[in-house]
Amino acid sequence: METLWKCAALGLTASLLTLAFRKQNEEQALLLGIGAAALILLAALPQLGELMPLLRRAEERSGLTAEFTVPVLKCLGLSLLGKFTAGFCRDLGQSSAAAALELASVCAILCVSVPLLKSLMDIVFAYT
Repeated sequence: METLWKCAALGLTASLLTLAFRKQNEEQALLLGIGAAALILLAALPQLGELMPLLRRAEERSGLTAEFTVPVLKCLGLSLLGKFTAGFCRDLGQSSAAAALELASVCAILCVSVPLLKSLMDIVFAYT
């Protein structure tokens, strides 16, 4: 929770500074925004690491194997990456590149989920 408050403060401060710098120097404003986003992301990553023991415990208790859980986590990561990079493109005024990135992330998610869908179909058809 404390990390979120720090990230929010950093994001708001960087946004205000970016608005102020944008009129004088567009390149510096861009670098400031990218730097702030990178710092926020780096601050959030350790919290994701805290989820791994919980996910492993849930995997053990549910009887699911990594065959089912790994694709789900990969899809989550690809979704976040696509959304994050598309947001950067939109901030730079490149909405067509952002749309293409979102489409590419959806395609990557579909490709990663194919083994999961195959396993699900095997389970369903085994009972019919």
